[in-house]
Amino acid sequence: MMKLIDKILIKRFIKIFFILVAIFSLVIISSQMLHLPKVIYFMNIFDFFQLLILMELSFIKYLILFAFFISSILTGAILRESNEIYAIYSSGISQLRISKPIFYLSIIFVIIALFISTFLVPYANRERAKFLTTNVKAYFLDSVKEKNFFKVDEKITIYVNEKKDKSFKDIFIYNKNNGYLITAKYGEFIGNYLILKDGYLQLPSENSFSFLHFNEYRFNLDVEYLKQIAIEDAPLTDLFRNIQEKNENFNKSLAILSDRFFFFVPFLFFGVSGFLLGIKLYSKNQTLIATAVSIGIAYMIINFYFVKLIEKSGFSPLIYFIILIGFFSSILIYAIKKE
Repeated sequence: MMKLIDKILIKRFIKIFFILVAIFSLVIISSQMLHLPKVIYFMNIFDFFQLLILMELSFIKYLILFAFFISSILTGAILRESNEIYAIYSSGISQLRISKPIFYLSIIFVIIALFISTFLVPYANRERAKFLTTNVKAYFLDSVKEKNFFKVDEKITIYVNEKKDKSFKDIFIYNKNNGYLITAKYGEFIGNYLILKDGYLQLPSENSFSFLHFNEYRFNLDVEYLKQIAIEDAPLTDLFRNIQEKNENFNKSLAILSDRFFFFVPFLFFGVSGFLLGIKLYSKNQTLIATAVSIGIAYMIINFYFVKLIEKSGFSPLIYFIILIGFFSSILIYAIKKE
């Protein structure tokens, strides 16, 4: 009998979980689409879908967290609303035994959470940055036409007399943001920079202009959609190296590692806690979902505060880990003891 009940609970949980993941993914992707540069809409369909996947992976960390907790609560709530829980209790099965399949799922999600937090999300963020930068450069190179003015964005206008692959001749650049006017005989795209050679930089002053001659000038496009890889997305090897060398990024790296490696803690408790709360809280599903979201947000606030504390003041990650265990243990104890 218990094997049958376990299978039913697991199937219900998985069904709710994937429905929530689909809904949350749609919301996240839709919101992110509003902030993408226009260059993205010139991509081919395969590159566009690749970007959508990278965007999804960048936000999958908290998406999985909320979907997991809400799924646990709703699985318990369905058991209560259908009165199945009373039949289970009357047959002598304890609440801890009925929670067993959810606990096993929690262990699986602990492993998944560690993989997502330590490897997948940082990798996806790095790849998204590279992907956007590569496509911006491709868009730029394709859009610049000989003997035509081209607006890179609202600030920068570029004119070239000749163009061949990544090389340009007789270049004119105007930066509206600071009033700089740049002219050069030659230019070549290398990395994220347009390397200008043999030219002049015209700097505006109060009553006139100053001219500076240069043999080589590295011009950064300085457009908002050129993505830089932040230390938060650095590989684990780089973060551990910073800690080993005790360089200027020591505290920052320690904070990032704490954020990544402690992410499994909520999954260790949310499964059984949510399941038992769903069984015992006689509330509408909307209220239960609001409860799950509130606890999830509380965790995010606590995590943000202590990660920043570790970064700014060298607060002990071990103490933060103990605080996390205490926070989630109190929720679990409440769920077990509640009648």
